[in-house]
Amino acid sequence: MSIKKIQRAFLLLYSLTLVPAPTAADPGLPFLRLGSGARSAALAEAVTALPGATAISYNPAALHLQDRSTTFTHSEWIQDIRHEYLSFASGKGQSAMGVALQVSQAPELEFRTNPTTEPQGKFGVYEGVLNLAYARRWCPKVHIGANLKLIRQAIYTETAAGVGLDLGLLYQVRPNLRLGLAMRNLGRMNELEQEATVLPRTIRLGLAYTGLSGLLLNLEAQYLTDGSTTLHLGGEYAIHRHLSLRGGYQNADTRNLAMGLGIQTGIWSIDYAFIPFKSGLGEAHRLSIVLHHNANQNRKTNTL
Repeated sequence: MSIKKIQRAFLLLYSLTLVPAPTAADPGLPFLRLGSGARSAALAEAVTALPGATAISYNPAALHLQDRSTTFTHSEWIQDIRHEYLSFASGKGQSAMGVALQVSQAPELEFRTNPTTEPQGKFGVYEGVLNLAYARRWCPKVHIGANLKLIRQAIYTETAAGVGLDLGLLYQVRPNLRLGLAMRNLGRMNELEQEATVLPRTIRLGLAYTGLSGLLLNLEAQYLTDGSTTLHLGGEYAIHRHLSLRGGYQNADTRNLAMGLGIQTGIWSIDYAFIPFKSGLGEAHRLSIVLHHNANQNRKTNTL
């Protein structure tokens, strides 16, 4: 069984969790389309206009924190796919920097060359990216940012590497309204066996509104360069200064609703997201833990 056939089988399985199933010419590395934190998952990925510690992976311009933070996220995706995310971000004054490591793995996938009751063997898919992000205030209402990605891919016995780039902009339209724009995964991979994997290039445009007391509303559109478009809506309500409830909706084929909560106490923030899938695919869970190193500052890193 060739590496390309194994890769396409895995992409077909994985793409069921994101958007309509791809053809052979469609992009790979689908975990690069997802955000990294549990908060973004609970808001149905409608987070391009939100500043925060995990902005490295969805809009580097939103990485303008006023403190230092470390974030760890674990995701139990469907079909035994797992994601791990570890980041450190530091911001002060006019600029911010961040570094993050994302890993996606599916170690026990079965393969067959013909219809059989028992698989002919198992193989693993391991994909990872090292992110190096920088954001800066361009003018009083505009932040810009860039994120350099060093990518590695391993499927069965073959490996490949590549470089990607994210570009982002965050615009303060009004005191309670922000607009975010991000172009993600520009770049290329080298060949995996005989053909290079195409990066999932996306354009995301989002709005975040906080004009209602305790309520955050997000609206976002994502365009993937294979021609597919998805719409995302997310909301968050702070019922207490230590507790927020979240929910979201997107019009992907196999997942629509998302929900979760956030707890903040002292120097720690804990976020959880639950994402049910349609078509009998199961459900996904994501948990994030954020450590704020400067406990004396007013840490509004997850809000506008």
